[in-house]
Amino acid sequence: MLSDHLCQSRKNMRKKIFRGYDLLTITWVVCLLFVLGGCSVLPGHGRPGWNETWPTGKPVPDTAGSWKLTDLEAKDGRFLALAISGGGSRAANFGAAVMLELQRRGLLEHVDVISGVSGGTLPAVYYGLGDKAGAFTEPAVREALGYDFQSSWIRRWFLPQNIFRYWLSDFTRSDIMVQVFNNRLYHKATFADLRPHPKILLNSTIHNDHTRFTFTDDRFAMLHSTLATYHVANAVNASSAFPGAFQDVTLQGYVEPPQYQHLYDGGPIDNLGIQAIVEYMNRNILGTSLDRLFPNGCVIIVIDATPASEHPDLNTHESSRSFIDYFVDTNVLDAMDAMLSESRRSLLERMGIPVEKQDREPRGRLPVNDLRQCGCEVRHISLRHLLYAEVSDANDELAERVTRIKTKFWLSDGEQNDLFQAAKVIIQLLDDKHLLSDSSFKVPCASGPTQKPPT
Repeated sequence: MLSDHLCQSRKNMRKKIFRGYDLLTITWVVCLLFVLGGCSVLPGHGRPGWNETWPTGKPVPDTAGSWKLTDLEAKDGRFLALAISGGGSRAANFGAAVMLELQRRGLLEHVDVISGVSGGTLPAVYYGLGDKAGAFTEPAVREALGYDFQSSWIRRWFLPQNIFRYWLSDFTRSDIMVQVFNNRLYHKATFADLRPHPKILLNSTIHNDHTRFTFTDDRFAMLHSTLATYHVANAVNASSAFPGAFQDVTLQGYVEPPQYQHLYDGGPIDNLGIQAIVEYMNRNILGTSLDRLFPNGCVIIVIDATPASEHPDLNTHESSRSFIDYFVDTNVLDAMDAMLSESRRSLLERMGIPVEKQDREPRGRLPVNDLRQCGCEVRHISLRHLLYAEVSDANDELAERVTRIKTKFWLSDGEQNDLFQAAKVIIQLLDDKHLLSDSSFKVPCASGPTQKPPT
């Protein structure tokens, strides 16, 4: 009897195990069907922060993402703009460090427009949000922008809610980075949360036609949408969505049939962020002249985190292939760097800084669409200036370190310290040359035909 009972128990156990295997198999088959079904399984979109429709004829709310010149920009009779380059966390921290140095000199609060691209958008939006993001002090900024965004992004790939949405809807890796930016920096703030001054112009590239897209009220109105309710983290991600690592960020045009614009990293069009400032000035100068509009001066400060472009280590290597090249060919990254470098050279040359002086000369002049041939003063603050500046041996070593920091979304403590120290050294060099004084901002003009501005 006992042996019969044991045999029956074993049979029942085997049946339960087989039933368990059957259930597991069915579960995997169902999951596989969901994956193969793709977006058709879950209709509609699963992307948070999608741009919203706006009724035709209803006034569009004004935000800091605007081409408009208001009394806030014109009241002091001087135009001061910042352009913050791309370059991941290197650009974000160097840009913020320079802004803090300008704040210590009483200049930051007078800035009228900040144009950011890629990593340069992080401090631009952080500052534009004011207390909604956090205090703009060195300890707070270091903590906020020194965060390891990259590791947080990778960890969030494996959250259950992200895994299922990634495979079963149009939710992408870019949307996961939006979560990181919101969780760490922006707390789901929208463009309506930005302070009205300064203007904040964030730039990306339109995949559809390879042109620049600047997040402005006008541009969203053309989509029958509103910028006011759009999450700033989405715009930051659209500006820094490096192809290969991130997918496009999509904007919907609310027309029939629906139209879509797909945005990625703004660097290929303008990695310095200059073009949006040029457009802002040219839009507002029509019917007048620069010196009449801004009698107390005009200056554009270009914060340039471009690293060293040379690879001296290749001189002694028979092959350039590294371990990662067995899986992904990194030459594509070098090719992108080459294109960005050429774009940088061209833009700086149009600002009156010849190619041979671009890593040495911090002063330039930007011509605009002005009947009197007026121009705006340019101050080029570049990490690469440290390589050629007459500074101490310690700063020579600093220059070597900061210009070798890779483009990534994390920094070591030492790298962040170096970038903040580099900002102090370079700004002091400009102070020594009296290039941050009010008298140096005066608008130079001459009579004659209009000069063609940079495009």
